[in-house]
Amino acid sequence: MSVFLNEQGMPPKQKKCTLFVCTSCRPTGYPREPQENRPGFQLHQKISDALEGSDLKDLVNVEAAQCLSLCPRPCGIALATSGAWTYLFGDQDPENSVASILECVSIYLSSHQGEMSRGVRPVGLRESILGRVPPQTKLIKMEPTNE
Repeated sequence: MSVFLNEQGMPPKQKKCTLFVCTSCRPTGYPREPQENRPGFQLHQKISDALEGSDLKDLVNVEAAQCLSLCPRPCGIALATSGAWTYLFGDQDPENSVASILECVSIYLSSHQGEMSRGVRPVGLRESILGRVPPQTKLIKMEPTNE
Protein backbone atom coordinates (compact mmCIF):
# COMPACT_ATOMS: atom_id res chain seq x y z
CA MET A 1 0.00 0.00 0.00
CA SER A 2 1.33 3.43 -0.88
CA VAL A 3 1.03 6.32 1.55
CA PHE A 4 0.11 9.80 0.37
CA LEU A 5 3.18 12.03 0.89
CA ASN A 6 3.28 15.71 1.77
CA GLU A 7 5.21 18.42 -0.12
CA GLN A 8 8.46 17.34 1.58
CA GLY A 9 8.00 13.78 0.36
CA MET A 10 7.25 12.54 3.89
CA PRO A 11 4.17 10.76 5.22
CA PRO A 12 2.03 12.93 7.50
CA LYS A 13 3.35 12.93 11.07
CA GLN A 14 1.63 15.78 12.87
CA LYS A 15 -1.98 14.59 12.71
CA LYS A 16 -3.62 11.45 13.97
CA CYS A 17 -7.16 10.24 13.39
CA THR A 18 -9.67 7.66 14.50
CA LEU A 19 -11.23 5.21 12.08
CA PHE A 20 -14.47 3.83 13.50
CA VAL A 21 -15.60 0.50 11.99
CA CYS A 22 -19.10 -0.78 12.64
CA THR A 23 -18.59 -4.32 13.87
CA SER A 24 -22.35 -4.99 13.89
CA CYS A 25 -22.70 -4.47 10.13
CA ARG A 26 -24.16 -7.33 8.17
CA PRO A 27 -26.36 -7.57 5.07
CA THR A 28 -30.09 -8.19 5.47
CA GLY A 29 -30.73 -11.82 6.30
CA TYR A 30 -27.14 -12.45 7.38
CA PRO A 31 -26.97 -14.33 10.73
CA ARG A 32 -26.22 -12.23 13.84
CA GLU A 33 -24.10 -14.93 15.43
CA PRO A 34 -21.35 -15.74 15.68
CA GLN A 35 -20.22 -12.11 15.74
CA GLU A 36 -16.81 -13.02 14.25
CA ASN A 37 -18.56 -13.94 11.00
CA ARG A 38 -20.25 -10.58 10.52
CA PRO A 39 -18.75 -8.62 7.62
CA GLY A 40 -18.33 -5.52 9.83
CA PHE A 41 -16.36 -7.50 12.40
CA GLN A 42 -14.21 -8.98 9.63
CA LEU A 43 -13.62 -5.52 8.12
CA HIS A 44 -12.42 -4.21 11.50
CA GLN A 45 -10.06 -7.16 11.84
CA LYS A 46 -8.65 -6.83 8.31
CA ILE A 47 -8.08 -3.08 8.67
CA SER A 48 -6.33 -3.63 12.01
CA ASP A 49 -4.13 -6.34 10.50
CA ALA A 50 -3.27 -4.20 7.44
CA LEU A 51 -2.28 -1.27 9.64
CA GLU A 52 0.27 -3.39 11.50
CA GLY A 53 2.56 -3.38 8.45
CA SER A 54 1.73 0.15 7.33
CA ASP A 55 3.38 3.55 7.63
CA LEU A 56 0.03 4.69 9.05
CA LYS A 57 0.25 2.38 12.07
CA ASP A 58 1.03 5.12 14.61
CA LEU A 59 -1.27 7.69 13.01
CA VAL A 60 -4.57 5.80 13.06
CA ASN A 61 -6.56 4.57 16.01
CA VAL A 62 -8.98 1.89 14.77
CA GLU A 63 -12.04 1.68 17.01
CA ALA A 64 -14.78 -0.92 16.90
CA ALA A 65 -18.14 0.87 16.85
CA GLN A 66 -21.03 -1.16 18.18
CA CYS A 67 -23.40 0.35 15.60
CA LEU A 68 -23.17 3.30 13.20
CA SER A 69 -26.86 2.97 12.18
CA LEU A 70 -26.00 2.34 8.52
CA CYS A 71 -27.90 -0.93 8.34
CA PRO A 72 -29.17 -0.46 4.76
CA ARG A 73 -25.57 0.20 3.57
CA PRO A 74 -23.20 -2.25 5.33
CA CYS A 75 -20.31 -2.14 6.10
CA GLY A 76 -19.97 1.30 7.64
CA ILE A 77 -16.94 3.34 8.67
CA ALA A 78 -16.40 6.85 10.04
CA LEU A 79 -13.21 8.89 9.83
CA ALA A 80 -12.63 11.66 12.39
CA THR A 81 -10.04 13.88 14.01
CA SER A 82 -10.16 17.03 16.09
CA GLY A 83 -10.62 20.26 14.14
CA ALA A 84 -11.36 18.51 10.84
CA TRP A 85 -14.27 17.25 8.78
CA THR A 86 -15.70 13.88 9.84
CA TYR A 87 -16.71 11.47 7.06
CA LEU A 88 -19.21 8.63 7.07
CA PHE A 89 -19.05 5.85 4.45
CA GLY A 90 -21.12 2.75 3.79
CA ASP A 91 -20.88 -0.16 1.33
CA GLN A 92 -17.40 -1.25 2.42
CA ASP A 93 -16.46 -4.86 1.73
CA PRO A 94 -14.01 -6.70 4.01
CA GLU A 95 -12.60 -8.57 1.00
CA ASN A 96 -12.07 -5.60 -1.33
CA SER A 97 -12.12 -2.27 0.52
CA VAL A 98 -9.21 -2.33 2.98
CA ALA A 99 -6.54 -0.85 0.67
CA SER A 100 -8.90 1.93 -0.48
CA ILE A 101 -9.85 2.73 3.11
CA LEU A 102 -6.20 3.05 4.16
CA GLU A 103 -5.45 5.18 1.10
CA CYS A 104 -8.36 7.44 2.06
CA VAL A 105 -7.04 7.69 5.63
CA SER A 106 -3.65 8.77 4.27
CA ILE A 107 -5.26 11.44 2.08
CA TYR A 108 -7.40 12.60 5.01
CA LEU A 109 -4.38 13.00 7.28
CA SER A 110 -2.49 14.96 4.62
CA SER A 111 -5.36 17.32 3.86
CA HIS A 112 -6.23 20.70 5.34
CA GLN A 113 -8.94 20.15 8.00
CA GLY A 114 -9.83 16.78 6.50
CA GLU A 115 -11.08 18.28 3.23
CA MET A 116 -11.41 15.49 0.68
CA SER A 117 -13.31 16.30 -2.48
CA ARG A 118 -14.96 13.45 -4.33
CA GLY A 119 -12.24 13.34 -7.00
CA VAL A 120 -9.43 13.05 -4.44
CA ARG A 121 -10.91 10.07 -2.59
CA PRO A 122 -10.16 6.54 -3.81
CA VAL A 123 -12.74 5.25 -6.29
CA GLY A 124 -14.30 2.89 -3.76
CA LEU A 125 -15.04 5.79 -1.41
CA ARG A 126 -16.54 8.22 -3.94
CA GLU A 127 -20.00 6.68 -4.35
CA SER A 128 -20.18 5.23 -0.84
CA ILE A 129 -20.07 8.51 1.09
CA LEU A 130 -23.13 8.93 3.29
CA GLY A 131 -22.27 12.26 4.84
CA ARG A 132 -19.73 14.54 6.38
CA VAL A 133 -19.81 16.77 9.46
CA PRO A 134 -18.02 20.15 9.60
CA PRO A 135 -15.12 20.60 12.01
CA GLN A 136 -16.05 21.71 15.47
CA THR A 137 -13.81 24.72 15.81
CA LYS A 138 -15.16 26.08 19.05
CA LEU A 139 -17.98 25.47 21.43
CA ILE A 140 -20.63 28.13 21.65
CA LYS A 141 -22.20 28.57 25.05
CA MET A 142 -25.87 29.30 24.64
CA GLU A 143 -27.43 31.52 27.27
CA PRO A 144 -31.01 30.72 28.24
CA THR A 145 -33.59 33.19 26.97
CA ASN A 146 -36.48 34.56 28.97
CA GLU A 147 -39.34 33.99 26.58
